[in-house]
Amino acid sequence: MGRLGLGAAVLGTGLLVALGLFAAAGCGSPASTAASPVSLSPHPATPATSPAPGATATVNPSSTPRLSPGSSPRPSLSPSPAASFSAAIAPIDAATRAAMLASGSWRPACPVAISDLRLLTLTYWGFDHRPHTGHLIVNHDVATQVVAAMRELFRARFPIERMELVDAYGASDERSMAADNTSAFNGRRVAGSAVWSQHAFGRAIDINPLLNPMVTGDTVDPASGARFAERSLHLPGMIRAGDAAVRAFEAVGWHWGGRWQSLKDYQHFSANGR
Repeated sequence: MGRLGLGAAVLGTGLLVALGLFAAAGCGSPASTAASPVSLSPHPATPATSPAPGATATVNPSSTPRLSPGSSPRPSLSPSPAASFSAAIAPIDAATRAAMLASGSWRPACPVAISDLRLLTLTYWGFDHRPHTGHLIVNHDVATQVVAAMRELFRARFPIERMELVDAYGASDERSMAADNTSAFNGRRVAGSAVWSQHAFGRAIDINPLLNPMVTGDTVDPASGARFAERSLHLPGMIRAGDAAVRAFEAVGWHWGGRWQSLKDYQHFSANGR
C-alpha cells in the first residue's frame, strides 16, 4: 500500500493449525519518494516457499518483463489438484526478531511490543495455480482473524504474488509494494506525520499492492502500479468490491481501503478501518 494506516482459534507457541480445506481455490498517503518499478518474476514450475523469516530477498528490477494492462500477471497454467490450507501461529522466534531489528521493521519505539506480535506461516495460491507457503507478522489479538480470512482466500483460489516479511526488503514499504509483496506488520509512521500506521500495530495487511495500488487524485502508490489504477481491468489478483478478498476480510470484521472516500487504497485491509 502507500503510507496510511489486517476460523478456527489457534493459540500457543508454534501451534500448527491444519485446516484441511480442499479448495476450488496500502495503507497510506501518497509516497514521498517514487520507487523504481520492480518487475515480477514467475514462481518456479514446482511449488515454492517464501524465504525463511529473516532471509534477505534480492529484488531485481530488470530480471523479468513488466506487466502490461490487459495481460495476466502470470502465464495461464492448468490448475493443480485441490490442496489443503494450513496455518501456524507462533511467537516471534530469535532469528525473526534479529531480522526485524536489523531491518528496522521493529524498534523499541514501536507502539507494540515484539512479544505481542505473532508470526503466521500460511498456505496461499500463486499465479501459477499452485499452493505456496508465505509468512506474515500480525498482532496477537488479530492472528486468528487473519488466518480465517486467508483460509477463505485460499478456498476461493484468489492468487497472491508473494508473501514475505518486509525485512526481506529492508523494511522498505516502497520496495515491498513494487515487488507486489503481500505483507502486514511494519513499524512505520504515516508519511510526513508523527502518526503510526496501522501496520505498526500489526493490524493491517496489504494484498498484491502493485496490482492494487493506492490512488489519490493523479498520484498512484506504488508508482509502478499506475497501469493498474484503471479498475475496470479484470485481472487475476486485483481486488474489487464484493470479490473473494473483500468478503473474506469483511466476514471477520475488517475494512477495505477501496471503500475510502478521500482516496482509494485498493490493497489495504485493516481491523479499525484506518
